[in-house]
Amino acid sequence: MVNLDKKVFNKVYAKYFKKDYFTEKYSIRLRCKYLSENGYNVSLTEIKNYLKTQKEKCFNMMIERIADYKAGKFYPQREKFTWSIIKELGL
Repeated sequence: MVNLDKKVFNKVYAKYFKKDYFTEKYSIRLRCKYLSENGYNVSLTEIKNYLKTQKEKCFNMMIERIADYKAGKFYPQREKFTWSIIKELGL
C-alpha cells in the first residue's frame, strides 16, 4: 500500500482545482444551468457533496497511480497532476 499524505495531496489538488484542471467548475455550472432550466433547484449541499466525492475518487486514483509508478508503470508528461504528486513525494 502506498502512503500518500493528505497534506501533500491537498496542497497539489488545491493548486490544480484553482486552475479548473479537472473541469469540475465548468461541469457544475453546466449541470446547474440545465437543471434550473428544467425547474429543479440545486442546493449548495449537493454541490459540496459532489465535490467531496470527486476529491475522494481522485485521492484513491492517486494512491493506485503511485503504486503503479513504483511498480514501473510509465505515465505521460501530459498528466501534470500525477507528475506533480510524484514530484512532491520525491519519487
